[in-house]
Amino acid sequence: MVTDELDALVFKMALESVRALPLSFAEKAAEIAARSRGVLLFDVRIDGDAEVQRIAAIRYTSDQMGILALDKQDSSTRQCMINDAFSSLIAPLETWAGLPLSTQATIDITGHVSLFVGALRNSGYLFRS
Repeated sequence: MVTDELDALVFKMALESVRALPLSFAEKAAEIAARSRGVLLFDVRIDGDAEVQRIAAIRYTSDQMGILALDKQDSSTRQCMINDAFSSLIAPLETWAGLPLSTQATIDITGHVSLFVGALRNSGYLFRS
């Protein structure tokens, strides 16, 4: 429990430290993972969503994950922490992200991304500013 709280605090501190940097969303996600000692699992574009244009996940040793989302309206970055209850929805995205770029280009992950974002919304996690 203490580890969960510490990971959440470090994730939020890392997010705040890079929020104003002139970096792309992908670069910010990678920097947040590095500064918070997490592992960037994926960073994917979301097509057809009215609110979110990109989403990334960072795994921590406590089995929590920090989720970052790039807002479509004002390009702000929103965040939340989730537990391993979402791991079955994250696994296909993590697997896809580990593939060579040429292979990624041939695989449509739109359905997996939609399921994950939908689950976050249904659970109330998407997204706390």
